[in-house]
Amino acid sequence: MAVPAPERPANFYRLYPGLEEINYYRTGGYHPVHIGDIMHDRYRVINKLGYGGYSTVWLVKDLHLDRYAALKILAAEAPNSAAEADVLRHLKAVQASSPGIPGGEFVVRVFDEFTVDGPNGTHQCFVTEVLGPHLELQPIGTDDWRYPIDMAKRMVAQIAHGVAYLHRIGIVHGDLHLGNILMHAPAMENLSDHDVQTYFGEPRSGTPECNGRYSHLKHAPDPHVPRYVVSDDLSDELFALYFSTVHIKICDFGEAFLWHGAPQQRDLRTPTAHAAPEILFRDPVTPAVDVWSTAILAHCLLSGVYPFDPEPIGAVVHELAVKWGKLPDRWWAEWSARAEWYDDDDVYIGKVPRDLLERDMWELRITQRMEGPADEIVGLEALERRMLCYRVENRISADGVVRAISAGWLEGGEELRRQIRVYVGSVLDLRKNAFVFRPASKTAA
Repeated sequence: MAVPAPERPANFYRLYPGLEEINYYRTGGYHPVHIGDIMHDRYRVINKLGYGGYSTVWLVKDLHLDRYAALKILAAEAPNSAAEADVLRHLKAVQASSPGIPGGEFVVRVFDEFTVDGPNGTHQCFVTEVLGPHLELQPIGTDDWRYPIDMAKRMVAQIAHGVAYLHRIGIVHGDLHLGNILMHAPAMENLSDHDVQTYFGEPRSGTPECNGRYSHLKHAPDPHVPRYVVSDDLSDELFALYFSTVHIKICDFGEAFLWHGAPQQRDLRTPTAHAAPEILFRDPVTPAVDVWSTAILAHCLLSGVYPFDPEPIGAVVHELAVKWGKLPDRWWAEWSARAEWYDDDDVYIGKVPRDLLERDMWELRITQRMEGPADEIVGLEALERRMLCYRVENRISADGVVRAISAGWLEGGEELRRQIRVYVGSVLDLRKNAFVFRPASKTAA
């Protein structure tokens, strides 16, 4: 049950790189969690796994089943929490009753859901399998940080299969981007206490400190804020484990909805660079929005860059029109910034030559990365164009995408294993010089 918050400035607490915003521990915000807490009379908090804008995620031990799991605790005011709970209950029921549906191995497994009351309100909680870093862990855009091409192909194929699975069981994800695709390691399914110590170590924590400008203010202990904050360091050992194989899982269903066969009017908050035009223009949405986002993901992973300028909406719409052709008439009329790039006769007047923008999308990106027969590249471009059709009725289905992708992309082999070894070694070398927030103190369970 929420309790009145003490008076404090909105930016009272310092911000730390790699930590959730401490100031969001307030009424409606994050739930304060401490190592050793037992949630729902069943889940003991062991360590921190991560956080998002509206949630924190914790490594917990299920005291009933004697296994480790991930506990996601939503902020009390998190949007769509009830809808997300409905979707995950449905997903959990299907996973329990029909575990053999193809593609299900690329979607997070759901174990439990419940609510917890705390000083900041009532929080929806979800218990799932333990997953690893998301695909945005490393920046995309330079040769040193791109995933090797065989790793990228495998990721793309797995994402396509996972999306097709969701659509088969009546779920539209609505928020597919690199941050919602996580790595999975089979070893995480049967973690021992020794494994947890090896891969996660002791929780690293520090006391929240006030912003320097407020150091003169006296304040009593705040029940809305945890006594200490915990970092979510990804150890080298854990990174190497997650990338020892390439197995992704789709997660985070905060924008998802159940599909009943009719377009739905929803204000999806899909990142602009990944959003289908019907989202940008606030039209009713269908499972086709996931197909569009899958095409963007595929392009990012295979080329290392976004096909369209990720921000702002006007820039995305402009590049859509230049690279993909004129928008349908109603959208074209609604595009308020059209005059910056097109005259009254719809003739392109932009400063960047149109042919350069079009060529940059494929010739300067995909073709430099792809190895193999030329018809594979031609086929991939044709598939992407079918996935990025403006008109929903002409856009290929998720099942169609799966059928169009080469089965060889899912397979392993010595070349894939070699690329994984090189990639992991290179990233671990770079991580040696990366800054990670490491509080000096440690908190025992």
